[in-house]
Amino acid sequence: MLLFKNFHRAVSIILLLTTIALIIAPSDVNRQVLCQDGGFELPVQLIGFPVIIMAVRMSNFVKKLAYSLNPSTYRRNVRRTRGVAVTEPPLNLAKADSELLQQLGPNFCVYENVCLNHVKSSGTKTPMDWEKIIRDYSQLPQNNQQFYLLSVFLGDIIGSAKLCQHFTETGRICH
Repeated sequence: MLLFKNFHRAVSIILLLTTIALIIAPSDVNRQVLCQDGGFELPVQLIGFPVIIMAVRMSNFVKKLAYSLNPSTYRRNVRRTRGVAVTEPPLNLAKADSELLQQLGPNFCVYENVCLNHVKSSGTKTPMDWEKIIRDYSQLPQNNQQFYLLSVFLGDIIGSAKLCQHFTETGRICH
């Protein structure tokens, strides 16, 4: 891309200099036009068409080269198709449990219904209902509010029903 930008700048400078030369040149040259008879003439099409074809091929080549050199070309594009089961990425449930235990203490819990509801809605493109989330958050006791947000996060961002069910099985369910 840097080469293309420099090429574009060079062409712009050449066109500017040519325009200035054409403006200045007629005042210095005698205005008498001399007719010269050329001995050999080529039709314009004989040169023009191959030049146009080569220009199109070169521009297509440059486009394909830029596309192939772009790193975002090679990033994995996850497509969800209708009727095909989407597999969840493998999660180390024991490690997730131990990390949360270490970060939040032994009394942490997860609201299973909140977590599973957000897992279901994470696959769709509907935005989160922040008014409902904040209303439910404010109705909880002070010591459980962070666990409510944890449940929302696990459901919506992580999006793993297995993780939500794992906390239910290990007795880390909020009441």
